[in-house]
Amino acid sequence: MILEEKIKQAVIQWRQNGYPNISSVTRHLLEFWFKEEHILSDGSPFKFWHCQKQAMESLIYIYEVCKYKSVYELAQGFRVTMSIDPTLDIWPKYCFKMATGSGKTWVMALALLWQYFNKIFGTNNNIRYTSHFLLLAPNLIVLDRLKEAFANNNLFKNLPFIPSEWQREFDLQFVLQSQNIPRTASGILNLTNIQQLYQRKNHELINPLDKLLGEKPKKDEQIIYYTFLQQLGQYSDLMVLNDEGHHVHSDDLEWNKIIADLNESATNGLIMQLDFTATPKDLRGRFFPHIIYNYPLAQAIKDKIVKRPRIGEITNVPDLSKEKDFVKKNRLQIDTGVRILQEFQKKFIPTNQKPVLFIMTDNTKNADKVGHYLKTRDFAGKVLVIHTNKKGIITKKDLDKARQAAREIDNPKNPFQIIVSVMMLKEGWDVRNVCVIVPLRAFDSPILPEQTLGRGLRRMFPQNPDLQERLIVIDHPRFRQLWEAEIESGELIADLVPVDNVYEPDKLIIVDQTKLKYDLEIPIVEGGLICVMPDLSQLDINQLPRNLFLLSEIELPNIMYREKDLLEQKIVREMILAFDYTENFSLYLSYICRAIASKVRASSIVAKLVPKVKDYIENYLFDVKIDLDDKSVIKKLNYIPVREKILEIFSQAVNQLAQKQEKIKLAKTYYISWTQPFHTSEPVYPAEKTVFNQLPYARSGPFEKEFMEYIDLTKDVLAFTKLFPRHPLHIPYHDFDSYLHYYLPDFIIKTQKVMYLIETKGGDETAEVILKDRAAKNWCQTVSELTNQRWIYVKIHAYDLENYYPDRFESLVESILK
Repeated sequence: MILEEKIKQAVIQWRQNGYPNISSVTRHLLEFWFKEEHILSDGSPFKFWHCQKQAMESLIYIYEVCKYKSVYELAQGFRVTMSIDPTLDIWPKYCFKMATGSGKTWVMALALLWQYFNKIFGTNNNIRYTSHFLLLAPNLIVLDRLKEAFANNNLFKNLPFIPSEWQREFDLQFVLQSQNIPRTASGILNLTNIQQLYQRKNHELINPLDKLLGEKPKKDEQIIYYTFLQQLGQYSDLMVLNDEGHHVHSDDLEWNKIIADLNESATNGLIMQLDFTATPKDLRGRFFPHIIYNYPLAQAIKDKIVKRPRIGEITNVPDLSKEKDFVKKNRLQIDTGVRILQEFQKKFIPTNQKPVLFIMTDNTKNADKVGHYLKTRDFAGKVLVIHTNKKGIITKKDLDKARQAAREIDNPKNPFQIIVSVMMLKEGWDVRNVCVIVPLRAFDSPILPEQTLGRGLRRMFPQNPDLQERLIVIDHPRFRQLWEAEIESGELIADLVPVDNVYEPDKLIIVDQTKLKYDLEIPIVEGGLICVMPDLSQLDINQLPRNLFLLSEIELPNIMYREKDLLEQKIVREMILAFDYTENFSLYLSYICRAIASKVRASSIVAKLVPKVKDYIENYLFDVKIDLDDKSVIKKLNYIPVREKILEIFSQAVNQLAQKQEKIKLAKTYYISWTQPFHTSEPVYPAEKTVFNQLPYARSGPFEKEFMEYIDLTKDVLAFTKLFPRHPLHIPYHDFDSYLHYYLPDFIIKTQKVMYLIETKGGDETAEVILKDRAAKNWCQTVSELTNQRWIYVKIHAYDLENYYPDRFESLVESILK
């Protein structure tokens, strides 16, 4: 079994056990990112992808739990045989093999925050953390993309990466390339392309006179460069993140040398090196040995995280092998790609999106010929020819327009609809609107095919789970080596379809302007019970329960929790519940305070908790004041009921301080007719009493359709709509572990006197349904009082409809609620 598979199995077990042996800071971040649900400022729901969660879990498990700091330790710990060069295995290196479009940049951001907050909150668990980062890009196009994400902390400001109570603690300064500016923040993120670090690496030959006269004065550019290297070398705790990290061990070995130099210049060596790439292979096609997480393209396609490739097979292709004119030889494929592009253009008119066609040629001369041909086909001013060599390196004269196109090609106002290039850029052209690829060249590297396909995989509508987006690849004999081999190996999922049927339009959901009488209003409320940062100055320990235990009657703990290494079956740690057993009160106090902070998800309050908890334990917990220097007394504090009681009392007290009741008020009214057009791959029902032209329903079960057919026929239903995630009706509730979630019911139904919030159930229910039901009922009661319009929440099962099926909807409701 390969390394990443063994890591995956270990991480699953670790997750099921509740993430033991991590810091309270790390635990809070994992819970905030992956257990809580989030609503963005525009009202749309947000959730990190499962692959991003798994990637971060793997990194945290390897580094923070297992404490493996080399590939050799990884191989030994997981009993994997691999060939390792000890001269290169000096600092921690972890590689993430993640399909293009699966959010590698966001994993970089999550890893950065994990390190940063553990560093500034002073996590002390015999593990090094850092607040200094170097993010390396392979070229200027990737650099531009990373700059857009990280400059001014854009990514962190616009998405829920940082818990609200930690926002004030986040002080990260962005430094682009060799900017010579003062470093003043708690954390520094340096972004540069790798060439900035090694283009000047080869120094001039030393002149013997220099030994007598001293070194020659450096040019201004060199001074800035050496200053940059000096600043990086001064960090004692630097973490390196490599985007498109396949360069590190393949064709740009100089990249690896630069990182080795940084490790040597850092006081304590690098914290770690993280490599992110969809193709972690060397030039001989061998996978990197330090892959700790693998999210293959086939799985990304299954999960609808990227587009699903469709191969358009052309039959009865005339034999043009002797044709010397490149355009005439490939005209059938080119014209087919243009036709499919035009089909996409018609589809996207209502949604104001612009599809893009990529055509890949064998050399720059033929790229110019294809570009000229397309301009004669009504695409004058709409074709962008980018010259690259066969390795995907952009020629110098085309670099500026390539960078601009990469930034703006998705914009509907950008005039370019077709890109023609030799390689369509080896990496970095991470646009979303590529819908059609026409490959007209063969591949000479095991890496290039997947990278090429990857340029078109990113989804245009990633937040629409009901839409199966497609990337159309026009079949060409030279391209078959890619999709046939990839499909056979299981690395790629693709549909092979005759080219005449390759384009399959999705269903368009749009507001029908002739049906506005069926429009509905959704009241949006704000306020209620909200969470705030607890003010521990308001925590009065005199008001907490006291004299809970008789010190003389506490039994010393004899049995502790023992944790075994799953592979070596050795006891590696002895613990009492969530923290280590100790006879040192200072350590005990630290453990218990961190456990409290973790439970209330406010890790930054640990320092303020310490004096409060110490005072309480010493003076109030037992029937007598205790001696904190007496080891026999400290042993009794490790008694499980004592520890649990301290945790319970302080968690409840802090949670009360972290809750604030605000007056609930009506914030605004949202009209269903404001919904922007969108596409769906789900089946649709031509509903009558709705403002939409049609409504989608779940392919997995027929009950939604049956229910819509029923309410369309009932006499007392005046209007209804199905609710979609883009609608701002998200009812907050807390799950059984107190994590915040949002509930969106299935339908809104309007009758003469009542507005109904409806949840349809065709199968079994989960325990969490009780919490959703309660939240929905409370919401209905609240908006009824605020709007003077009666709202009722009703849950309707398939058997309800089968048993009753009255001709009036309100009769059905009465039979359910009685």
